[in-house]
Amino acid sequence: MENAKHVKYSIIFLVIALLSTGGCTVHYVADYDASIKDEIVQVAKRVDLFWGALLDTSLVERKYDNYKDQYNLIETDIRGLVTKNAIRPLNKESTKQANIALELWIEDRSIHKDSDTFSDFEAKRHRVQFNRVFIAMAKGEKVKK
Repeated sequence: MENAKHVKYSIIFLVIALLSTGGCTVHYVADYDASIKDEIVQVAKRVDLFWGALLDTSLVERKYDNYKDQYNLIETDIRGLVTKNAIRPLNKESTKQANIALELWIEDRSIHKDSDTFSDFEAKRHRVQFNRVFIAMAKGEKVKK
């Protein structure tokens, strides 16, 4: 009899526990933010335009000084993405992706500054590389929906 009473209370407790946790969800990633996804697309377009303009310029005119202002503007845009992602809770992966884009941009800038030019091959390769990074960032944000 005591055992049946114990089982009855255990079942009641289990049902109450299940009902009370049914509306709870655990978040492991940040909530979706459409404005950040839109900003990722805008920065991606600026980066793509940069590489397109560089490829449309003759090799001898691809001096670093002709592009340093664009490097600064785009670096500022990418740093903005890093900051926006870093201040959002549970957003480690998106912050990491934004930091990868920033590191690649700084590296490309350094390569251009040191060699004072950029070959077609390198520019095309880096254009594709950035396209992949920004697509991954945008998809990562969209998955949070």
